[in-house]
Amino acid sequence: MPIKPLAIEQLTTPINYEDLPFKNVSDLEANVEFLGQERAKRALAFGLETKRRGYNLFVMGDSGTGRISMVMRHIEAKAQTQKAQPDWIYVNNFDEAREPWAMQLPTGYGKKLVNDCKTMVGRLLVTIPAAFENPSYQRKKSAIEKQFNSKFETAIDSLEKEANAKGFALYQDAINISFSPLIDGKPIDDIVFTGLPPEKKEEISQAVDELEDKLTEALLEMPQWKRESFDAMQDLNSDTIGTAAAPIVNELQEKYRGLPGTQIYFKEMQRHLVNIVLENFNLLETPELKNNKYLRELLQQTFVPNLLVANNPALGSPVVYESHPTFSNLFGRVEYWNEGAAITTSYQQIRAGALHRANGGYLVLEAEKIFDDPYIWGQLKQALLTQELKLEPPMMEGQSAVTIGLTPHGVPLDLKIILVGSREYFYLLQENDEEFSELFRILVDFDDHLDKTHDSIQHLAQLVKTHSETEGFAELTTNAFIELVKFSCRLAGHQHQLSTRFGEIFELLGEADIIRQQLDERLIGSEHVMEALNQREFRHSRIRAEMLHDVLEGQIIIHSSGNIVGSINGLTVWEIGSTDFGTPARITATVFPGNKGIVDIERESELGLSIHSKGVLILSGYLANRYARDFTLTLSANIVMEQSYGLIDGDSASLAELCALISAIVEKPITQSLAVTGSINQFGEVQAIGGVNEKIEGFFELCKARGLTGKQGVVVPQANQKHLMLKKEVLEAVEQGLFSVFTVQTVDEALSLLLQDIDVPELETRITEQLKNLHDICEDVEDDDEQENMAAQANLKKQVESQ
Repeated sequence: MPIKPLAIEQLTTPINYEDLPFKNVSDLEANVEFLGQERAKRALAFGLETKRRGYNLFVMGDSGTGRISMVMRHIEAKAQTQKAQPDWIYVNNFDEAREPWAMQLPTGYGKKLVNDCKTMVGRLLVTIPAAFENPSYQRKKSAIEKQFNSKFETAIDSLEKEANAKGFALYQDAINISFSPLIDGKPIDDIVFTGLPPEKKEEISQAVDELEDKLTEALLEMPQWKRESFDAMQDLNSDTIGTAAAPIVNELQEKYRGLPGTQIYFKEMQRHLVNIVLENFNLLETPELKNNKYLRELLQQTFVPNLLVANNPALGSPVVYESHPTFSNLFGRVEYWNEGAAITTSYQQIRAGALHRANGGYLVLEAEKIFDDPYIWGQLKQALLTQELKLEPPMMEGQSAVTIGLTPHGVPLDLKIILVGSREYFYLLQENDEEFSELFRILVDFDDHLDKTHDSIQHLAQLVKTHSETEGFAELTTNAFIELVKFSCRLAGHQHQLSTRFGEIFELLGEADIIRQQLDERLIGSEHVMEALNQREFRHSRIRAEMLHDVLEGQIIIHSSGNIVGSINGLTVWEIGSTDFGTPARITATVFPGNKGIVDIERESELGLSIHSKGVLILSGYLANRYARDFTLTLSANIVMEQSYGLIDGDSASLAELCALISAIVEKPITQSLAVTGSINQFGEVQAIGGVNEKIEGFFELCKARGLTGKQGVVVPQANQKHLMLKKEVLEAVEQGLFSVFTVQTVDEALSLLLQDIDVPELETRITEQLKNLHDICEDVEDDDEQENMAAQANLKKQVESQ
């Protein structure tokens, strides 16, 4: 029976207005529930419920399938049912400032403690100066000063009496103590002293030296007096500061009683508060101390905690999606500032990362992004294995050690990480990193398609309506939605399946709405969707158009009419970036006597990859099994994809290569108005291939450019019929009888379409005869060679015997 071309209904998904489970999209209720992905939903629910160590999740699937949206929606719903997590602060380590302490506080207490400590600083700046102005302090201070002055004055008075007895006066100013001789009860000046006899001057000088020696002896204990006075003042000031600060700090201790960490901190604070104020005691003597900016900042930088993480008690467990996972964004950082010529920092410059914010909850990361930084993955694993988050920035080559600054104590880590990535990343990590499987035990595998049913179509319509309302798009007609369904089926590559790449569907809807706006129309119609598709295709068509132009100019030889022996139009798919398109490729075969077998020129030239070479090797198995059971398959044949200059892979050309080879064997021409794609096995069965829609449309474009005749078409595997989702212009050409699509199950069916004026039994006989002739030619040549060798050996033997 002659093979008939497919009807138009078989070339696209069977859907029309009457098939829809609703009349108008606008009548549907909004729906944000995720469509399909039951396997992923169950895995996600199990992973989120499991609290055991190592049960982090890897969400695997293609971009655009809504992986992150679904994960975030489920996690946020789960987090709402869980209690809020504690706050975290960093406080000053007074004994070792480079190693600040991390402290956990109940939810909401972090901000309160920071504010209370700031208030404490303000109160200290008022209370402590007032304590030093208190009369009690002033009396004690005066008593200490008086005690020192008394000892000094007693020593001076005793020496002054002795000086007077010897006829000298003692003079004292703020700096010096000196002696002056008296004559007639009055001190003399330098002029009088100069006029005295030498003997008298010598006597006076000796007396002054003796008095100064005694002055030195009298004041030998003065440093001790000063030390005693200083110590007494330090004790007084310390007691005064401590007494003034104690009620303020004790009030905080009482307020935060029951929190052991804060109690320890407040005790350390009281002890070091006295030292800090004493070290800056000179500021206490300045007017308006409460407005002293330096002391206020000093106290705040020393005693006010650094709020690292503040959780909201009303929001449940934290859920964090880090869209830009740099090292510092994930693990936190320490900020620095210039102080003179030095770079300095403090515990208050520690900044939280996503892991800090998500601690006790959930952190969502994209696998592709975290591997941009070679240090992130190792540090992330270390944090999960040790269950501790340490701020340890990696040392880059040439980095100064001064930028390390702090080594804060770590924070206990308890969270669930959800890593979202492609299948390639998952299998790469699973194969090359042993720790990956220990840390990410739950796989959430997203399907890229789902069955097209009434329920799934209605759910898709609800999602489309919800997205339109959210984005402010116009309402769409039912026919427009039908075009979106067809587009979804095209993405899925199946007439009875919908794609889960909803992002692309929504993008197309947005582009259709732009076109609607440009035309100033009220609703999004099917014409707007079709125009959006056409414009998108045109934007990505430059390379395809240039390749078609080369074919039309004859730079690339592709025949679309006539009949040629050993030449056939194969179909290929080009993948350039995010664009896929099909183009025809000329495949030729030549056959001649010999025993080299079937030579794949692509493989010999190292342009053919392994799967393509496998497809060519299958040809020998098919020919021997089908046509050479009674003799050895002996031939030499070359097969090549003409004018291909890049790497070729895949076995979808094996049907076309076999048909070209058989054409060359029987010397029967192949019609060039048909193009062929399909894979075969050794039994001659035609197997499904990928990219069938792009391949058909690629050959159609060439035929349309040269003029459709009604004789042109393509031959594809019957197994691919359910994958056909052809463009509207191809469907119209088929409907008008200008282009045909044939499906075949066997090589014989394909040959019946390609080789004209010959039936299958006759063809089979002719192939067998031709292969037998090639075999016999090789056998005759081998016999002649053998006889010549035997004759040569006999002549050689006679020559040896004659000698």
